[in-house]
Amino acid sequence: MKLLIIYHCGLSGDVKASYREYVGQGIDLAVIVPSKIILQLPHTSSGGYFYGSKDDESGYRFFPVDLRKPQSYGEGFKFFQLFKTIKKINPDVIHVYDEYSSFYLAQVIICRNILYGHPSKTGILAKPKILASLRKDTAWRGKKVPIVCYAAQNIQNKILPPSFIFDSLGHFLKRTLRKIIQPIALFLNKKYLDGVTGISTEPLEIIKKIGARMPMRRIFYGVDFGVFYPKSRNVYREKLGIPKDIKLIGNIGRFNEEKGLQNLIKATSQLDKYYLMLLGSGTYEPTLQNIIDSLGLRKRFFHFKNIDRQDLANYYNVLDVFVLPSLTTLDWKEQYGRVLVEAMACGLTIVGSSSGAISEVLEGYPKSLIFKEDDVKDLIEKIKEAENLKFPENFNLDEFLYKFGVENFVREHIKFYNELLK
Repeated sequence: MKLLIIYHCGLSGDVKASYREYVGQGIDLAVIVPSKIILQLPHTSSGGYFYGSKDDESGYRFFPVDLRKPQSYGEGFKFFQLFKTIKKINPDVIHVYDEYSSFYLAQVIICRNILYGHPSKTGILAKPKILASLRKDTAWRGKKVPIVCYAAQNIQNKILPPSFIFDSLGHFLKRTLRKIIQPIALFLNKKYLDGVTGISTEPLEIIKKIGARMPMRRIFYGVDFGVFYPKSRNVYREKLGIPKDIKLIGNIGRFNEEKGLQNLIKATSQLDKYYLMLLGSGTYEPTLQNIIDSLGLRKRFFHFKNIDRQDLANYYNVLDVFVLPSLTTLDWKEQYGRVLVEAMACGLTIVGSSSGAISEVLEGYPKSLIFKEDDVKDLIEKIKEAENLKFPENFNLDEFLYKFGVENFVREHIKFYNELLK
């Protein structure tokens, strides 16, 4: 099978583990990535991803394509570059690692339909007679090339076209354009998309609610357990300058208001025997630092940032309790919480809020508790209870984690592709 993956963050280090696994499971893999994409921290310390020969690895190949705007990947790729690249690769299956409502997913569907048609559909974009000459001299005419997307969006109003609420003329113009373009993209995606895999259950339920009827399957995002695993707590506390005899609560992730870290700080300030470690950065950092000072927590606080991903496991393993205190807002709630899987892989006790997919991801993990989101009192009680959580004698952590691993992520997707091809 010749698989084409298209992903705007396809050059990130963690996703390359899945590419290597695809190759290891016998897939002929090509990956289309932006030649340049600008992203805000903390996605990457360099401010974005820029394709270079250093990104290439044996077994698969990158194909860089220019975005229309590197700072706004939602506006898609330069269409004719994308079209020519897909034509050159000539895949059997195309997997777009983006949302069901994605504009560049719609671009890929148009390219596929021009090149191959869509044997199970009708309409001008499925078998355009005017463009038949583009396929006349190829061996691909009538070839079925299913397209799959990978959904994570669990807020329905983020999938549907936006309202006309705006706070500036530029914002109004952008929303007006999106109001026109997004329904077209949604129409194409709904009519011609062949399958959807979801990072959790809720995104798939939302897609069903808005009328989509293609095959769907939940497949948890694959974490590389070659990076995340239990290590000696005392050894790494000594390396990081953290006392060995303290109780340490922690969180790893971006500093945004919806991540609920302000509640974690408030809870820790009322737990005298606990210290707090935060690893990350973001726009909300000055506010968090002010809260720490106002609550007198500075002497019980450790802060790290700009850490190489390969070293993250060292920081997880110094903790006694990992807390993910995410908050649901009008336009965001926790979609998966990859940090939960990384923390479980390190054998940590975990306390998570009731936001989004957190309880779904933690289901069946013995050393976990869920608190009512935005309830500091309940968070405090759950942290106290967490001290007594242990693994049952017969609990197999590796077996439990398998569904979250890269191997399972790839294996389940290959099964899904084969079902679509049949």
